[in-house]
Amino acid sequence: MFASVLRDHMPEAGPLLVGLAIALVALGRYLIFAGGALGIITLFRRPLRFRQIQKIPFTSTQMTREFLYSLSSFIVFASVGLAGFRLNETVGFFAIYKVPDQYGWVWFALSVPVALLVHDFYFYWAHRFMHQPGIFERVHRIHHLSTNPSPLAAFAFHPLEAVIEALGFILILTVVPMHPLAFLIVSTLMITINVIGHLGYELYPSGLQASAFGKFLNTATGHNQHHRAFSFNYGLYTLVWDRLFKTTHPHYEATFDALTARQSAGPDSPLSDKGNLS
Repeated sequence: MFASVLRDHMPEAGPLLVGLAIALVALGRYLIFAGGALGIITLFRRPLRFRQIQKIPFTSTQMTREFLYSLSSFIVFASVGLAGFRLNETVGFFAIYKVPDQYGWVWFALSVPVALLVHDFYFYWAHRFMHQPGIFERVHRIHHLSTNPSPLAAFAFHPLEAVIEALGFILILTVVPMHPLAFLIVSTLMITINVIGHLGYELYPSGLQASAFGKFLNTATGHNQHHRAFSFNYGLYTLVWDRLFKTTHPHYEATFDALTARQSAGPDSPLSDKGNLS
């Protein structure tokens, strides 16, 4: 999508320039969202200590690894995005439109949640696929080296996993008619929710699960449990598919409620390393 906009305004831009621009945009957003989140939870770590999911600190070795693998992911994202753009110039399979009136403002608004649900469904099954024996070790293990992930882990992927992740956006642009601004909103929500999932702190309010929306919203608690237990909570934006296909962590609600009630972790608490988190 960014490649299309760049070529519209700079038709002389070559493939290398377009690819570099995509990578730099992805890196800039990562530094703002992931780096900003890390800075905030570091600055406010004392008042947030009761919301810390695992009572162990992030390590410099861990965060360096997460950052370097994220950099490699952005190179892969740029390569896949550029390849998709060039292929679209030949075949024309992207459902991109540039005049809002073509589909109307109602669809413009609806296209955002529709794209998020399509991506969430793709991510759930791609994620489960990457946890299959023989696939996990070759593709997804790198991301799970962080059993207590920091925000910098949001894009810490093996290159093969980065390809699978990038294909999710190719799918969105293929099956959901989208205006570039709507896609920008979707991609911004993606990185926001992705970083929230890797915070290591639960910032959502208590009682969230009492609402229909909150019951299906993914949280830092849910994704942190996935990094510990591996075989639960596969969703990205939501827990819709986890609840539907019975892969929600059995102690998810108890852990979330304990965290948001500012409950400290005793030996039998869901927050304890000896308890039910994993």
